Amino acid sequence: MDPKDKVSYKNIIFDFGGVLLDLDVNRTYDALKQVMAFEGNAHQIYLDHQDLFDSFEMGHTIVENFLWKLQNKSKRVPPVDKMITAWNAMLLGWRPEKLRLLEELKPRFRTFLLSNTNEIHIEWVRRDLKNNHHITDFDTRFFEKTYYSHHLGKRKPNADIFEYVIADAKLNPAETLFIDDNAHNIETAAGLGFQTKLHETNANLDFLRG
Repeated sequence: MDPKDKVSYKNIIFDFGGVLLDLDVNRTYDALKQVMAFEGNAHQIYLDHQDLFDSFEMGHTIVENFLWKLQNKSKRVPPVDKMITAWNAMLLGWRPEKLRLLEELKPRFRTFLLSNTNEIHIEWVRRDLKNNHHITDFDTRFFEKTYYSHHLGKRKPNADIFEYVIADAKLNPAETLFIDDNAHNIETAAGLGFQTKLHETNANLDFLRG
């Protein structure tokens, strides 16, 4: 997608973490390594628990069971609050200029959010928006509709979550720009006919300014 082609799309679908919200996943792996007393490489935590993390993101595992399963795999059983803090360590917060950009874009385009996320992270996001940015209506203020993996029971890069959004929002993929920092998600979207932009993680979105 060439930024000069802005006039060729009418709709924008944003990924969340790494595109709108600054993110560093390694901070969570490092934090979990500490609280779980994990002796291996921090990234091995993700490899060892990928099925659990995916299940949690699709809403197939509730918060209590997710935390219990992580505690159960720990060398020492950490308190729940420390587990939640470690899980949220990847979330770095908002840049005010991105919130302003979303406000600028909404009158010009149909804007949507499509995120692989989970109940714990969304709770943190809503609290951060309220406490630090005085925003309590994030989903409706900036978007026509938000799509969260743990509500839909589907996740990127699987095609079914994109197909759901296409049908639900009545989108023409050829007229829709999908922005994500994950190449696998971009590949699926492009295969379904979306215009795509592979975003550098945590980079600005100035190319969208008209």
